[in-house]
Amino acid sequence: MGVENAEYSDADFTYDYEFIRRGGLIFAAVVFCLGIAIIFGKKTQLWKESSN
Repeated sequence: MGVENAEYSDADFTYDYEFIRRGGLIFAAVVFCLGIAIIFGKKTQLWKESSN
């Protein structure tokens, strides 16, 4: 009871680097597009206000 296995190792655990890379690229693309949309949304909103 309460004895830990000293032989436990995560040596057979491996990262799926292709999945991580693809997920990171998708996340970066979404954040980039969202940033561009916010920037252009604010610019067009300022143009509408200045024309009135």
